[in-house]
Amino acid sequence: MAVGIAAEVKNRLSVVDVIGETVPLKKSGASFKGLCPFHGEKTASFYVTPNRESWKCFGCGLGGDVFSFVMQRDSVTFPEALKTLATKAGVELDERSSREDARKAGLRDVLESAIAWYHSVLTAHVSGAPALDYLRGRGFTDETIETFQLGWAPAGWDAMSRQLIAKRGVDPNALAEVGLTQARTSGRGAYDRFRERIIFPIRDANGHAVGLGGRYLIAEGDTRDHGPKYLNSPATPLFDKSRTLYLVDRAKSAIRKSGQAVIVEGYTDALMAHQAGFTNVVASLGTALTPGQVAVLTRYAKKVALAYDVDPAGQSAGSFGVTELNNLISEVQQDGGVGLTDVGVVRLPDGKDPDEVIRESPDLWREAVRTPDPILAYLIDYHAGRLDTRLADGKKRLVDAVMPTLRKVGDPVVRDSYLQMLARRSGVAERTLWLRP
Repeated sequence: MAVGIAAEVKNRLSVVDVIGETVPLKKSGASFKGLCPFHGEKTASFYVTPNRESWKCFGCGLGGDVFSFVMQRDSVTFPEALKTLATKAGVELDERSSREDARKAGLRDVLESAIAWYHSVLTAHVSGAPALDYLRGRGFTDETIETFQLGWAPAGWDAMSRQLIAKRGVDPNALAEVGLTQARTSGRGAYDRFRERIIFPIRDANGHAVGLGGRYLIAEGDTRDHGPKYLNSPATPLFDKSRTLYLVDRAKSAIRKSGQAVIVEGYTDALMAHQAGFTNVVASLGTALTPGQVAVLTRYAKKVALAYDVDPAGQSAGSFGVTELNNLISEVQQDGGVGLTDVGVVRLPDGKDPDEVIRESPDLWREAVRTPDPILAYLIDYHAGRLDTRLADGKKRLVDAVMPTLRKVGDPVVRDSYLQMLARRSGVAERTLWLRP
């Protein structure tokens, strides 16, 4: 069924017209050419050939048909690309798919209504004034607050849900389905999930609202338990935290052009980066970076720079372990994703968060992101700096900490260069290192 629909969609659409909406194209013989949208280039090497209904970039090697272009451009699966192009072509999908699409569109509308309400409370209501002052005090401009639709969830068990139900006719069940409300333990009614929190709308790669992030803001002297400092939407039909990155919709073009994705931990870190013009930055919604998030990023670039606390031993609270990183990269490698040597760690001054560095020393941030420490060099340096390699036990512990990861590097030239580095830092001969199981 899908094959027949796909053929009908291709018959109704011009590959030149579809791609031309994204890439300015010029006639070149039997083809059209332009600058590739998937990697930064100054000389056009991207060609669209209408007779073959195909496209090809001779710079980065990507190519395919109109469906693969939309999949690459929007970071979506084939069924999602088919839906997008079927709508453009005026081709109806099966009734079940249409119902599901309509349902999700309705849920997104509910989420957008909540985002708009939270934003109006922040910017135009007296209860939002402390949060607005806080954001301005952190260095965020009114333009950033408006552009990214930041909001404020006021105190009160059901302030948001009452307004949306009464003023906009929103179905209470839909509020629960998108994670905006939670059922009361008594079983009667529901309360707002987000209260007394700054609201950060979370969107997918296409810019569709899928969830919210909330940071609590506690008044001085308030000793009540407010739950976790940061709270994300729960899993919903729209929101899968393991495959979502904050600001990926705004960062994907810059990631493609720069060939590098920079990952920070917090919403405010990513926002400050974008405000300062560093737009290839996304946030991982917490430290637990997942294979799904890495897979999303590698559709746009192969280089990944981690700009938050990376602890190779994986023992520090709120840090990210190299073992965890190595495991998730091993999962995405088989799908053509990044390799271990494509990942770097951004070195920032001790005790400084990315948003502080970006505000106070943008040139330092620019250089640190441009020259991240390769993850294996960082791993060797980290352990060597914490062990006494003058002692046999120190040498052994350093080698044991590094060799399992080093063995997973596929390129023998790269592997040997790190083997030499480890030999220098440990004082153990290369041949001995390689013989170690």
